[in-house]
Amino acid sequence: MNIAALRANKPLRNLAILAFATAIAVVAATVAVVTMERGVSVKFTPEPLFPGLETKLDQVGRITYSLGRGLHGVDKITLNRGADGQWTVAERQNYPAKQDLVQKALIGISELMLYEPRTARPEWHRNLGLLAPEDLGSATRIQLFDKAGKPMASFLAGKVPDETSAARGQGMIYLRRDGDNQTWLARGRFPLFQAAQDWLDARFLDLKRDEIKRVTLWAGTDHPVVMDRTSADQNDFTLENIPKGRVTRGAPVVNGTATSVVDLNFDDAVPVGSLEFPATSPNVIVETFDGLRVTLTLTGGGGALWAKVMADTDPVSAAGGDTKAAGEKAKMLNDRLTKWAYKLPQQAGNQLTQSVDLLTHEAGPEK
Repeated sequence: MNIAALRANKPLRNLAILAFATAIAVVAATVAVVTMERGVSVKFTPEPLFPGLETKLDQVGRITYSLGRGLHGVDKITLNRGADGQWTVAERQNYPAKQDLVQKALIGISELMLYEPRTARPEWHRNLGLLAPEDLGSATRIQLFDKAGKPMASFLAGKVPDETSAARGQGMIYLRRDGDNQTWLARGRFPLFQAAQDWLDARFLDLKRDEIKRVTLWAGTDHPVVMDRTSADQNDFTLENIPKGRVTRGAPVVNGTATSVVDLNFDDAVPVGSLEFPATSPNVIVETFDGLRVTLTLTGGGGALWAKVMADTDPVSAAGGDTKAAGEKAKMLNDRLTKWAYKLPQQAGNQLTQSVDLLTHEAGPEK
């Protein structure tokens, strides 16, 4: 329709004017909202999530992580500080926790900075991963209590957005204070492990390759697997008692089995009395050049291989040398390990149950 026709048709002309005015109003409103939001973001100054908490960390006696498991309810990870100042994991019968990891959690939480305000509408909490775990949400509730059990801090941690460039490399996370609908984009880093075993002190045997003299699998049975060497300078372990007509599958295979205890860690730990170790349980004996002897007794449970540990000294292995250092290490290992049974990583479990037949094959025809 041309301009002349529009002028002649007064109702249509009024409608066009109204539509144009409405469009102008919408644009103006949009600009105003954007300007207002920018003004808020510019005016907001980052502030601590919990002001002054950094000066009270020595008063913290318990940390809890509450994790939603959907229809299975809520799981908790409870870290307790003992009278000696050492942290333990309550859900693992107070097995020692990684002390440095707990310190990272405390310091990281105390340094969290509220970077930008986000929504305060509860119906949008789920979008930020901030719906409470007891409401079938994915948020992690983190609480700090003092040594008398009095609450010190509580908040919900949600999704980690891809906005770290604006945080000077410190990391970003959505969170809200417990009981407060206001959400925030926060700056900072702290551990958010979702399983109790992730907090356990994973130190185990602490054996190094150059220490190991002999490893015996299936010790005490009719078919032990013995791998040894005469000195630490000898790189390859020798497989003893090879059946007639068979040869090893090669040094890498034998060495891999013999050194599977080197820097060995574990996947989980339970009190040793909670598992049965029958008299027929296979034993692995590790002997070092200084006379330390470590015995791992193995058992199956829950589709996994578990081990209990006992250490002592063997003067014969030390070739007549001073076994004082070995005795001290044996005591240290026993003090730390004998009360527990350890779930071994699958690969280590497979290696420690190798048989002579698996480490050898039939010899080829003589040339």
